[in-house]
Amino acid sequence: MKAISIKTCLLVTTVFTGVAMIAPASAQTTTDTPSTQNEGTTAPIAPATSNTPDADTGGDIVVTGSRIASPNLTSASPITVVNSQEIRLQGATRVEDVLNSLPQTFASQSSSVSNGSNGTATANLRNLGDQRTLVLVNGRRLMPGDPNSTSSAADLNVIPSTLIKRVDVLTGGASSVYGSDAVGGVVNFVLDTDFTGVSVDANYGFYNHNNNNQRLQNLVRSSGYDAPSGFTNDGKQFDVNLKIGGGTEDGRGHVVGYLGYRKIDAITQGSRDYSSCGLNAGAAGSSEYVCGGSATAFPANFTLVDAVFNGTATGLPQQYTLNGAGGLVAGRTLYNANPLNYYQRPDTRYTAGFFAHYDVSEGFKPYAEFMFMDDRSVAQIAPSGNFSNTQVLNCNNPYLSPLQQATFCRTTNLVRDGAGNAVTLTNPDGSTYNQAKVLIGRRNVEGGGRQSDQTHTSYRFVAGARGDVAAGVSYDVYGQYGTTKYNQIYRNEFSVSRTQRALDAITDTRAGSATLGQIVCRSVVDGTDPNCVPLNIFGSAAITPEALNYVQVAGFMQGQTKEKIVSGSVTFRGSEYGITSPWASEGIALNIGGEYREESLELEVDTAFATGDLAGQGGPTLPVAGQYNVKEIFAEIQLPLVSDRPFFHELTVNGGYRYSDYNTSGGVHSYKGEITWAPVRDLTLRGGYNRAVRAPNVQELFRSQSVQIDGATDPCAGANPTATQAQCVNLGVPANLYGLIANNPSEQYNGLVGGNPNLRPETADTFTAGIILQPRFLPGFNLTVDAFSIKVKDIIGVIGADTILNQCVQTANPQFCDLINRDAAGTLWQTPQGFVVDTNLNAGSIKTRGIDVNAGYVVRTASAGSFAANFTGTYVDEFTRDKAGARFDCAGLYGAQCGYPQSKWRHQVRLTWDGPDGIGISGRWRYLSATEFERTSSDSDLAAGFFPLDARVPSQSYFDLALTARVQDGFTFRLGANNLLDREPPVLSATASPIGSFGNGNTYPGIYEANGRYIFVGLTVDM
Repeated sequence: MKAISIKTCLLVTTVFTGVAMIAPASAQTTTDTPSTQNEGTTAPIAPATSNTPDADTGGDIVVTGSRIASPNLTSASPITVVNSQEIRLQGATRVEDVLNSLPQTFASQSSSVSNGSNGTATANLRNLGDQRTLVLVNGRRLMPGDPNSTSSAADLNVIPSTLIKRVDVLTGGASSVYGSDAVGGVVNFVLDTDFTGVSVDANYGFYNHNNNNQRLQNLVRSSGYDAPSGFTNDGKQFDVNLKIGGGTEDGRGHVVGYLGYRKIDAITQGSRDYSSCGLNAGAAGSSEYVCGGSATAFPANFTLVDAVFNGTATGLPQQYTLNGAGGLVAGRTLYNANPLNYYQRPDTRYTAGFFAHYDVSEGFKPYAEFMFMDDRSVAQIAPSGNFSNTQVLNCNNPYLSPLQQATFCRTTNLVRDGAGNAVTLTNPDGSTYNQAKVLIGRRNVEGGGRQSDQTHTSYRFVAGARGDVAAGVSYDVYGQYGTTKYNQIYRNEFSVSRTQRALDAITDTRAGSATLGQIVCRSVVDGTDPNCVPLNIFGSAAITPEALNYVQVAGFMQGQTKEKIVSGSVTFRGSEYGITSPWASEGIALNIGGEYREESLELEVDTAFATGDLAGQGGPTLPVAGQYNVKEIFAEIQLPLVSDRPFFHELTVNGGYRYSDYNTSGGVHSYKGEITWAPVRDLTLRGGYNRAVRAPNVQELFRSQSVQIDGATDPCAGANPTATQAQCVNLGVPANLYGLIANNPSEQYNGLVGGNPNLRPETADTFTAGIILQPRFLPGFNLTVDAFSIKVKDIIGVIGADTILNQCVQTANPQFCDLINRDAAGTLWQTPQGFVVDTNLNAGSIKTRGIDVNAGYVVRTASAGSFAANFTGTYVDEFTRDKAGARFDCAGLYGAQCGYPQSKWRHQVRLTWDGPDGIGISGRWRYLSATEFERTSSDSDLAAGFFPLDARVPSQSYFDLALTARVQDGFTFRLGANNLLDREPPVLSATASPIGSFGNGNTYPGIYEANGRYIFVGLTVDM
């Protein structure tokens, strides 16, 4: 097509970008389309994923993992490449879904996370954590994301999918090249900044699932809950994108602009039969799960702890609930917290930006980049309520029935002073009353689910120049600024302080009062809170709208992250001056430079968050503010030693070094050494060593310490503890309370978590060795096999409450046992006084090793079209965690300590055929080998009792199919289905798939397909 003038392109880009920034609601465009060099075919004739980057047009190839451009495609570091066609064939509206399907990557923050979501999407290579994966755009950093996240990892929502040319995934250290955070590896989004033309792409998809699991449906219904049945279609996703690019007539300048709009609907766990109730282990000897639930329920639960408080040791704390008529009965009601929880968060996103450059001369080629993203996502979990947040109840409460008053206010259960005497208080009319010790669990069913409404608005600016200052000497210098602004409104929470005042109800006896003889709050009578509305939760009736409006509040927080970078480097090519090995055709190449980077974070919260007044937050959320800066110098050298000689088609070594001086932790070194040897053109051997570093981020350094939900177990809880009496004494339990401590049916326990300003940088050693096979006798075929070993030392993070408890049980070591603090009732969950100290520290290591296999084969024919096959697989031989002496191998395991299921073998295979008439078909097979519950391990640091159904997740296979059709020039249609056979996810109990390990809805939705079959259609129009 005819090239678009630079003036027209700049005008259109400016107008569209302005519209997107000023009035995002009116912008409706962006996605992925074939670039102009692919016009006339339905797909690039290349595997959708491969081990080598696509060749750029002309010049040297820039390979991720090096600042030195190379004239060949061989990388000394293993790189998996995903091209733009793979994104289209998956019908993906989210970049993280494409990455997470790769065997080397694991989900962290994603659309499947609701409880614990920060509203972003992040990359996690080798399961080492998203904070150890560096994300780049065209070789330059993507700024930090959410300021409320402990990792502040880059948010992939910023990436414009419509411009993605390829995604380079380099696993293993790369700190000497790119700096801190590149411990697990690098994800580099290479964007098509030379696109010419106009392209519009639209994609629509939805989930289709047949709820036909009669076993689980019967289980749910037998517990009195609703279970869906039959087909459901939900979770709609719509994504539309525009990109437009053009250059100057003399070819010296070019600009590309883009716009995007994405809308995703919610999916609730109640819409699937396997997640419509929270599953717990059945009774001893049982072979089936039971529907569990929360003790914060409707009708309310009341726990009296007089047996524990008075040391009588007569049994577990006595529990009462209400029957259908509102009468007090022994026992407790459980609340099914699953139905309102999201399996897929709703999301609305707008993107806009441009990439421009103009070559003034060979020595001065300025460029500029701008990226904008506005994303709003809502995370929803079960309703709030009184989670035993209030602990006393006035005995003259007029809402109490005579039986309730007699039970709650029995002599043994009254609040007493230090001398053991019942405390007597005075009413406003001069009469006296007592208080009872009553823990109340009452769910806010009237107010609906708790909703975390989160908005992230990001801006990224880059301005720089590159050029040649002399023969063989070039430079690149740029400044970069990125910021993410964050706002959260947390809705439908109970206020702890208001709930306490509303429960302190009395009869108004004031003469002449307008409410004389009516039930009012004590605070209305004494004037401390005249707006208080009394709360009646002691019967079967719903909370009145007036009372709900009083006790239900919203929480607000806002913050931002900022990143400033100034970087410059000079590259010297020795071949221009004859500085070459006598046996090589290419010369020595050297890159040296320096960089200054500054990162800051600020998080402001309202009083409700800061004081812990929001009942369902698990503790206070405190403000955070801090910053650090780092000054760096770096160098990289490439030495071609031999080329085109017998047994030495190529022999190249390269090395790199970076010194980083952090104002918070001082200086640290990173370096690398790599070698590539091709004895013949068909076979290349490669290997390398990288020393990588990761400095602590602002949250890890300066986050305030507070009590939050942190663990999934308490070995001493329940009538039949899994730990012995002697072990529980070490765990902080008085001997006379053994077997008398209430368990949490939701499997959520407290930890004291927070930052540590004395943290040191992590260090990692990465070794890789592999082969590349590209036989000339089989054109179009390539195979790479690479072994890897990564060990990260001085890990920054927490030991983990479950690990601390388990180590105390196993070793009785005071190093662990002294971290356990139980409340007056002996629990680690009923009050903020019960917790495990689990703050950030440098402790232990992670080691992983395994093998990556990549293979691709392309056959082109004139009459039958082209055929492409691609295979990517990873075998994990070891994934060892060492936490302050607790050492265990998590390869092939899952659970509270090991986290996500880490299959020892994962692969995906794609077969694609493109016909000469423009019709194409592509199928993919995704496979994950079987995994086992960590408690089944013979390792004493992991072994514990387990329910038989949790013991093992069998291997999982998913099949995807996509059809493409180019009906005429410029129009390409797509139709496809992922998880074509609608396979259900493996189902586990809350103990085996805890929230702290990104478990959700009785499974691990970030690993397994939890929503059913995904059906999509797409259209690309190139003009």
